[in-house]
Amino acid sequence: MKNTLTKLETSKFQLDVEVDEKSWKAAQEKAFRKLAAKVSIPGFRPGKAPAAMLRAHVNPGRVIEEGVQEILNDAYVQAVRETKIRPLHNPDVEVVKVSDTELTLRFKVVTVPEVTLGDYKGLKAERKVPSVTDEEVTESITKLLENAADLVVTENPAKMGDTVVLDFEGFIDGVAFDGGKAENYSLELGSNSFIPGFEDALVGIKAGESRDVNVTFPTQYVAELAGKDAVFACTVHEVKEKVIPTLSDEAVADLGIENVKTVDELKAHQKEELLKTATDAAEREHYAALLEMIADKSSVEIADEVIAQEVASEEDRTKKQVEENGLTFKQYLEVLGKTEDQLKEELRTQVTKNLKTYLVTMEICAKERLFVDDAELDHEFAKVAEQYSMTVEQVRKAYGNNVESFRDTLRQKKLQDFLLANNQ
Repeated sequence: MKNTLTKLETSKFQLDVEVDEKSWKAAQEKAFRKLAAKVSIPGFRPGKAPAAMLRAHVNPGRVIEEGVQEILNDAYVQAVRETKIRPLHNPDVEVVKVSDTELTLRFKVVTVPEVTLGDYKGLKAERKVPSVTDEEVTESITKLLENAADLVVTENPAKMGDTVVLDFEGFIDGVAFDGGKAENYSLELGSNSFIPGFEDALVGIKAGESRDVNVTFPTQYVAELAGKDAVFACTVHEVKEKVIPTLSDEAVADLGIENVKTVDELKAHQKEELLKTATDAAEREHYAALLEMIADKSSVEIADEVIAQEVASEEDRTKKQVEENGLTFKQYLEVLGKTEDQLKEELRTQVTKNLKTYLVTMEICAKERLFVDDAELDHEFAKVAEQYSMTVEQVRKAYGNNVESFRDTLRQKKLQDFLLANNQ
């Protein structure tokens, strides 16, 4: 076979394959036998009549079609092996020339993007020094106590921080609108979970009272409501006051934190937890900065077709997530104040950046041989099995189709350890 490889654009090639006459004839003969096996001629079992008689009943055009299918895969595999290209997925195929003696196939192939690594050792990425202030510790303890607060029904007027249980219905120009009605809804005043102005207007209301609340919807909202004035008819059934425990050893013990029984122990515990969180965040930011630096120093040729596919996939994922949250994609765009084209452009920028970083890291893994073989995988399975009192086989079965994803996670950890050890 004769192969001609032509680069069309970034990571996209045209591969023309001229199939030799002997191979093409053999493929046609195989196709003929397959088609002839289904031909019934009186006096003969299916496919068992003399070849001359069978050929009279088999469409030559069908032989050509089936012959192409017979040789297509082998021709492509052989051509890929000889040209040493690395296809990313199945190619587009075109028959350029065909007769009973000649066959030329054309494959349009998108290849694995070409990566040229820059420096990835000896670099210096900024790393924040994590710290925790006394104010942050106090704030975290206040939140713990607030989360442990009791809601107590009160006859007092509602104030910020109280929770009101109410019925409401919204109207625009005297007409109720969809999604603007609820009964026995619990709303914490000051939570900012409703339209601006709504919660403020309920301050001072008592249980059993009704009140009309006038609001204006934000301009960045669903088109049907954006920027419009509305009136909500509200009736409050209960006002609940948040009773926050006073910081004391007794209150600390009631929090149920292991080995934390006193105020001093709680302060030490919260400081340690906050410092751990700050340290983890600093390490993630440091590693992300290092990856970005390495990616910027490298070059990657990614075909537009690959990026377009990734953008379409990300857009589909976004649409599904939005719909699961009760919005249409159109409403989601209206809330963002963006057009679909603007969102796609943002996705394209992010997808391109993510793909480049991923491909660069995979190239480093290949160059430095940072792989996870089956023995290492089994070792990790054994650690999980010991932790959860399971057998290795049970762990492997639990991972099911996610075994390769687990292997990739381990490889990424190995890569992170390597890069952090070889850079400042």
